[in-house]
Amino acid sequence: MALALPIAPIFLLPFIILFFIVVFPLWVVALAVLGLLLVLARALEWLVRLATAIERPLSGPLGNAFHWTLSWGGMAERRDRPRPDKS
Repeated sequence: MALALPIAPIFLLPFIILFFIVVFPLWVVALAVLGLLLVLARALEWLVRLATAIERPLSGPLGNAFHWTLSWGGMAERRDRPRPDKS
């Protein structure tokens, strides 16, 4: 049994490489793009609020998309929001 122990990391290496070489950089790029769009949308919203009286935030859906991406597609829950009741 002790001889099989060093083989386990060799079997896991392709999955580790796939995650850190492909998945993680794409996630970082997606966060950067959504973050930039969110900043631009909030700046535009601020300018529109100066000119007119809008009642609801325009950047809300983009903020939701950013936080969804930040939490790995909703797999990790946000701690600042109450947990929704499942019925």
